[in-house]
Amino acid sequence: MSNAFDYLRFCFKATNQHGIHSPFIYRFVTKGLYDKHKYSRSKSLNTFFKCINYFNPNSIYFEAGNELIRNKVKEQFPSLSFEGPFDMKYFGGLKTESQVSAMAHYAEQHPKGIIYIDNISKNKNSKEIWNKLILADFVIVSVDLYFGGLLFFHKTQAKEHFKIRI
Repeated sequence: MSNAFDYLRFCFKATNQHGIHSPFIYRFVTKGLYDKHKYSRSKSLNTFFKCINYFNPNSIYFEAGNELIRNKVKEQFPSLSFEGPFDMKYFGGLKTESQVSAMAHYAEQHPKGIIYIDNISKNKNSKEIWNKLILADFVIVSVDLYFGGLLFFHKTQAKEHFKIRI
């Protein structure tokens, strides 16, 4: 019951494309997330696939333990590489504080990189780590989609946080 209540609270606070004033995020939402193509029945996986399709990375890094997701990505995007340097990183959830330092290191090395984090609203610990991440200096733009979240580091943008209903 708590997850249903949390999701309803998220939907109440979140916006759609009409409440977004960032051209970068507006294009991503309207052309990427709201794309009608359905890759998977899983909302989380479908969202991740739409991110891959929109941002078109050359290579993606998967945190250990996410081989099943990696294989599904390879099926949908056969030309995608899993060798460095990585344009995008996938984390299957937020479990430990050490992930934050790994993300900070990635942001420093790849300022135009993207991190997708699955299950950011899974439990209280995940939410706490997500809230620390969006306040971190290395995160410039964060997008909370309830099922997953995106982090961007490009210093030319203003620091903003978005909650978007999909």
